[in-house]
Amino acid sequence: MVAAASPAPSSLCQKDRCQKERCSLGEAREPRHCVHRARAGALRLGGAFQMKQQTNGTENRTYLETVSHLKQFLCKPLDNRATEHSGCRLCPQNWFLHGNKCYWISEENRTWHESEKDCRAKLSDMLVIEDQDEVAFIQSIVEGAHLLWIGLTATLPERKWTWVNGTPLDDKISQGIGPVEADSCGQLNENRIVPEACSAVARWICKTDSLLI
Repeated sequence: MVAAASPAPSSLCQKDRCQKERCSLGEAREPRHCVHRARAGALRLGGAFQMKQQTNGTENRTYLETVSHLKQFLCKPLDNRATEHSGCRLCPQNWFLHGNKCYWISEENRTWHESEKDCRAKLSDMLVIEDQDEVAFIQSIVEGAHLLWIGLTATLPERKWTWVNGTPLDDKISQGIGPVEADSCGQLNENRIVPEACSAVARWICKTDSLLI
């Protein structure tokens, strides 16, 4: 009995876009968009795994084995102290990872309320600034955007600046933002928070938790 011939390299290279680029780049390099595709797959799988509270033993092992393979592909140890039980964090495609959070910056301009609605639609919140280190990170990724809507708005009649999560603005972060006026929202102008009419338009930034795998 004659064994079936293996597919020719040229036919393998036509299988999909990732395989075509692997053939042109060589197996040592993975096309960038293929890594994005794998990361997106990991996020979808992670979400499904978290929601799936009750499974039988076989299904549970299958999920764990798949996550393990994705972790080996996507998670690179930062130093020799990393162990096989250590995890790494992933963000959705086009989001930036910093610490245990993910950040997304818009490419268009909208009002504050439209921006806040968009972040909620992405299952995230407008940026709530925690410290100056976070501000420095934002400035490193804005790519020329000097004014960004953040999750800060004026509350009346208390006349206080309040974050979208309900916490008050810390004086250490505000750096003298100024008096609270009606229909005022917060913008990040480089490393300072400044007030602006909520009806003005600007780019905005969303923030959410990263996925630990």
